[in-house]
Formats: sequence, structure tokens, C-alpha cells
Amino acid sequence: MKRIYLLSLWLLSCLVLPMQIQAVLQADLLNAERFEHIDSSADSGRGDGKYLDLSSVKSVTAPNGHRRIEAVIYVSMPAANMIQGLSVQYDYQMDRSLRHLINDHDRSLKQGDKTPYISIWRAKQGSSGITGTVNDGGTYYNNGQIRQQRIYAENLKAMILPAEFGDEKYKLPNLIYKKIFGLSYDDEL
Repeated sequence: MKRIYLLSLWLLSCLVLPMQIQAVLQADLLNAERFEHIDSSADSGRGDGKYLDLSSVKSVTAPNGHRRIEAVIYVSMPAANMIQGLSVQYDYQMDRSLRHLINDHDRSLKQGDKTPYISIWRAKQGSSGITGTVNDGGTYYNNGQIRQQRIYAENLKAMILPAEFGDEKYKLPNLIYKKIFGLSYDDEL
């Protein structure tokens, strides 16, 4: 019985220790050295919105033709006394960047193809080339205490995913990409 108890404690520590998200206070999010506020049309100007934890942004290994970045994003909702922390991983498909699509289109024009330029826009709207995955999440009160609340898929869709071209949620993964690689994803070849 003692072995089962010790084994369960060890397993619990393995599950809890790797969590990347830490509780933050509402006031912490206003620290511009650690967090960058992501401008949004939905912000009221009262401290709500999305905040990128600058210390969490890092490049991770990806298959050939892709780039991947992990980051922690906090979504603050002061009126609801709630902050949601999300550890996300964005996968960038390099052959779907806007510059790559334009170059491909220009090559096909030189070869006699008469495809209109609007096809580039439609191709990008069909698949932005950016896929986001939430790896971990937590919900907190404004004072930093853990709040026992799930993060629902509908909320994620409203906040950060999917990163569709032409949509406001496309801005965040582009900003994260620029932090690591120095230029926007759509400027990559």
C-alpha cells in the first residue's frame, strides 16, 4: 500500500511539474518588460485583452518545410475576475506564406498560365498555413489564485484559434513569428 501511495505521489509530481503556465496577477500583465499587449478591436481599454509572455516565446523543432514556435498567452477579462493562461504551439507551413504564394504565381504567369491574382488571396483564405495547438491551460482570478474552471473549445475559437487569414486571430501568430525570426511569416520565402 505504501508503494502505491509513493508511486502515485511520484506520478502526480511528473504531471504537475512540467506545466508551463504560471498564475499571474492582473497587475503583472501590465509589466511591458515581460508581457506584450496584443491590440484587438474587442478590447475595452480597461486592461482586458490578450497578453504575450515574452519570456515564453521559443522556437522548437519542426519537420522540413515547417517552423514551430511555442508561447504562453494570457487572456485577461477583468470584469469577469478571470485570466486564462494558454500554452500554445504554432506550426507555420513555409510554402503557404504570402510571399511564397506570390512567387509561385509569378512563375506560373511567366510560363503562360493566366491565373488571376485573386487566386492568391483565395488560396490563402482556404489555408493560412498556420496551425495552432493548445498544449496546456489554466484559469485564474485577477489576484492570481487558481480558478476551477475549464477552458472550452468555443472560447478558444473566440480568443486565438484558428489563425485564419484576414481575421484578427491571424495577427497573434504573425507577431510571435516576428519575435523569433525577425520578419513576418508572410514575408518568408
